Amino acid sequence: MKRKKRKIDAKKLKTDPVYFIEEIIYEGTGWKLTKFQKEWLKLIEDKHRVTFMAFRSSGKTRQLFVHYFLWKALINPTTQYLIISKTLPQAIEVLKDIRITVLTTPILKTMIPSNRSQAWSRTELEFANHSRILSKAYNDNVRGLHVDGLGCDEMGEYQDHEILRKAVLPTIRAKRGFFVGVGTPKSELDLLHEVERDPGFSSIYFDRYPAEGDKGPLFERRYPDTVVDHRDGAVHILDKKTSKTLETYNNMTWSQEFLLKPVSTEDKLFPTSMIEACIDQNESFYDLPKNNHQYFMGVDFAMSANAGSDYTVITILEKHISSKKLKIVYIDRSKGLDYTLQKQKIIELANRFQITKALGDENTFGKVFIYDLKAEGVPIDGFKFSSSNKSKEDVIKALRDQFEKTGFVIPYDRNDALTLTMVNHLIDELSKFGIIFNMRSKTVQFQGTGKHDDMVISLGLANYIARNITMGVFSAIKGTERRRNNPFLISKTK
Repeated sequence: MKRKKRKIDAKKLKTDPVYFIEEIIYEGTGWKLTKFQKEWLKLIEDKHRVTFMAFRSSGKTRQLFVHYFLWKALINPTTQYLIISKTLPQAIEVLKDIRITVLTTPILKTMIPSNRSQAWSRTELEFANHSRILSKAYNDNVRGLHVDGLGCDEMGEYQDHEILRKAVLPTIRAKRGFFVGVGTPKSELDLLHEVERDPGFSSIYFDRYPAEGDKGPLFERRYPDTVVDHRDGAVHILDKKTSKTLETYNNMTWSQEFLLKPVSTEDKLFPTSMIEACIDQNESFYDLPKNNHQYFMGVDFAMSANAGSDYTVITILEKHISSKKLKIVYIDRSKGLDYTLQKQKIIELANRFQITKALGDENTFGKVFIYDLKAEGVPIDGFKFSSSNKSKEDVIKALRDQFEKTGFVIPYDRNDALTLTMVNHLIDELSKFGIIFNMRSKTVQFQGTGKHDDMVISLGLANYIARNITMGVFSAIKGTERRRNNPFLISKTK
């Protein structure tokens, strides 16, 4: 017996994205959107420009970018849409999902152009009705584009917030296009929080969708065959029928990834609240010393000039006799520098700030760096991180102590691109630095859980030497005769 062909409601198809998703894409699967996912789609249509903070695995990328943007491209010929992700591989993956959806949905195959091999690429899809969807990484390269709709995925991970204002959002200005931003928060200073509280983004409607809370048990609505069970200091995801544990999350992970609360508890060495207390949004970096101040340098060397290696990070702290606070006045973070270029950069900054003392990581090649820098007149000593982890513990504990006392001034002038970029990198590394228990050796280790911790180590070294030198009485500096005889800096800069 032949299956009766289903009739499509053309009016609903053109006006209702929920109908498109449930009756076209999910046709025959039995899948349905959750109530909160339907609410997202309605809000986009009603508010035109929206940002949602939503829990991990809530379906935000699939529904808001893959399905919604595909629907817009289907019903609006000759229009153009842009989806932005943090990195190019992530951007390519979103477009890949759109492409697969078109190829595997029978009704949508009419969207495939006859010249598919030319019209479709990893970052661009042009359909038979001449609508286009572009996918790009979050950077300045979107300048010059004018699109009818814009989507920003995982906004909490974006670093330079000014790119959104100055390059990304202007792409929808000419055509008065719609905007959809989504993500799971990473810190109280991330771009999602900025959109939420900055009056400059007041034209964008904002809302939160945590896994549990005032809006109800959204995780269980998203996964109706599961139960969320809080016990024994952890969160367990259980099979609803068998009560078998499917997943377990510690409270920190559940809080950040599912309750949308960036972690700032004692479980972290540098909680968000502790960092925020040191932030000064009226300050920015500067590159010349001031009268009656001392300057200290912390250096974490890169052991290789390869592109995939660690960064060379140089941090300059300012100290004044009238204050117990140390001010970050400059950070240099470079990758791919060979030995000579690293050395030249350190010498240049040491001379520019007329530093009182520098401390560098002496491990492996660091010892050679320090020997040569001393020969060039840089007042630098080496700090060897021992295999017992004790020396590193001393540096990190001193850094934590300085934060606990609100003992730093961290510039965060949003109008200064260099300051904002460097400090955002620093905050990211600090937020991922913690105490890790090594089960094999039964020892505690202080280390970053992110990809890099060079900025934390550099700041830690600068802080360590600055705290251990008393203003105006330090004289045991190895370096030029000028520095040995003048520990209390009197510069010509006003």
